[in-house]
Amino acid sequence: MTECTNASTSSPVDRPAPGVLPAIGTLTARQQRGIDCVWCGIPLTLDNAVDVPGEHYFRRLDTRTRWYPRSCRHHTT
Repeated sequence: MTECTNASTSSPVDRPAPGVLPAIGTLTARQQRGIDCVWCGIPLTLDNAVDVPGEHYFRRLDTRTRWYPRSCRHHTT
């Protein structure tokens, strides 16, 4: 089982603010597709993956697209 590398040492500064996602352009292709955690980048499995709640959109050119980001359980608490 893979765990977030900073799980035991993260401070409130390391954790994302609720409802705030990183800019989609700063993420890897695997993070954009929900294969890796949107915040720490660890590979997600059925055991540790959680959908980020809410509706998320990004704009590319003149198209507004729905996005379904996922994170590890560590970043959902």
